[in-house]
Amino acid sequence: MSLDTASTEYAGLTVGKSRNGRGVFAAKNFSADDVLYEVVGTLMTCDVDDDLDDETRANTYRYDEAMFLSPKGTLGDFFNHSCEPNAKIVKRDKALFVVARAPISVGDEIMFDYSTLIASDDVWEMSCNCGSEQCRTIVSDVTSLPQKTKQQYVLNGMIPEYIF
Repeated sequence: MSLDTASTEYAGLTVGKSRNGRGVFAAKNFSADDVLYEVVGTLMTCDVDDDLDDETRANTYRYDEAMFLSPKGTLGDFFNHSCEPNAKIVKRDKALFVVARAPISVGDEIMFDYSTLIASDDVWEMSCNCGSEQCRTIVSDVTSLPQKTKQQYVLNGMIPEYIF
């Protein structure tokens, strides 16, 4: 599925204008633990010598210890980061899913904490513009999470085992 338009709806989700360009928004209400979306794309490595453009490299999801999933051209390209996320990434069998962490209402932007998918061996960071009261200002690997946040995320199944 290609998303070329400013607002495309997909199974209760829509891509629209957000504080960070475009983002994914709820087009219906979701309950906590609802599966919102299966992240699809191409499995790849992200080695320094891989012939990947910076945008593709930055938008990949860590899939396991060695592989990344590029959602290029799909809805997965548009999920933004928040230091107070309402969603999480969960791996079940061989698939990654975006799952509601809490109830999500129509019109809410669906965001997860990127640090939950950045392992300590990943070299990546970005300035944060999430706007939450808990904003960390820099998003980096899982080891950069405040200890209390990390403990809460672990208890809520928000950090896949292969990230540690």
